[in-house]
Amino acid sequence: MTRNQTIGLVIGGFVLAFLIGFIPSWTRSRAHIRELREVRAEQEQTRFELEMARLQGRLGAALAESNRSNYERARQLMTGFFSELQQNLGQVQDPAARQELQTILQQRDEIITMLSRAEPESTQRLMLLYTRYFAAMDPVGREAPTALTPSPPQG
Repeated sequence: MTRNQTIGLVIGGFVLAFLIGFIPSWTRSRAHIRELREVRAEQEQTRFELEMARLQGRLGAALAESNRSNYERARQLMTGFFSELQQNLGQVQDPAARQELQTILQQRDEIITMLSRAEPESTQRLMLLYTRYFAAMDPVGREAPTALTPSPPQG
């Protein structure tokens, strides 16, 4: 065997040894990267669900304040609710839920005006908004029939 052949075999042996060690590590690395992407997507979904639950809590707090005739605090809570709802609307995957939330969002000015005028009917409207929000965002809420939010009186 010549010297060049020996060097070639040694280099080939090193390359083969490297590949024997590299390929399994590379395969595991790819699997971990895939798993990390899945976990990150799941984490983002969980963050979104938490944000939507916070919105539901804010809507409930506004309803409670309105029940106590604290309309100014209810108005403040609803202003924040509508702003955050608008920011998060694009992340809603379900088209029916997105449409329902868009319908809720379209009532912003009307609800805020009713609360700023301290109109007692605003409590009923908030109850209906809460029911619609719950039906749109909670799987349990989708099973129950939803009551439609009535249009404001024309006058």
